[in-house]
Amino acid sequence: MSFYFRTPKGRIPNRSRAAMRLATGLTLGGYPAGALIMLNSGLAGEGVPAFIASVTGLGLIALGVFAFFYIAPSYMQRIVGEQVCELDDLERDLRQKAFAFAYHVLTGLVAAAIFYLAVANDETRLTLWSPQSYEHWNTIFWGVLLYAFTLPTAYLAWTMPDIEPELAEEEDDTIPVRKPGVRWWLWGLIVAGGIAGFILARVIT
Repeated sequence: MSFYFRTPKGRIPNRSRAAMRLATGLTLGGYPAGALIMLNSGLAGEGVPAFIASVTGLGLIALGVFAFFYIAPSYMQRIVGEQVCELDDLERDLRQKAFAFAYHVLTGLVAAAIFYLAVANDETRLTLWSPQSYEHWNTIFWGVLLYAFTLPTAYLAWTMPDIEPELAEEEDDTIPVRKPGVRWWLWGLIVAGGIAGFILARVIT
């Protein structure tokens, strides 16, 4: 499960391997870390400590989301998210390997999560936290979705051979020029700002 964001002119932004490794790491690590801090901000007490914990968690979540928007139009994301007919043989092979890796990781995480929930709901064994409210399940849902989108790209960021995308020049002749519009990062900023404002309002009130 993945997607690819094609830029208005069909050009593929130049993303270095180090930048992609950092961005995928921030996405996969920032969101769960921020979510855990926000959901447990009550442990910091009330007032300023709880507010600082919530803002810190929100900042990590926003960092992970913005890192994902950085990944979205990249060449590696194109390999895992573009239509199969648009890929060459090498890219299709890389895509299959990336999807296989993501499948194994997600399967392991789901199995571990189910086992944890089973133990957490058995009061005769251990007293563990388990999701109870819509806020908890909503956080888990978006985390799973983000992991499904990012894991294949993270695999490519660490294993893909050095190949140069040649689509930037080729697509100039095949894709009609579109009218200038709002850039993808601006839409991401608007969406992330709305989500951040909603979460912050919930935290403050």
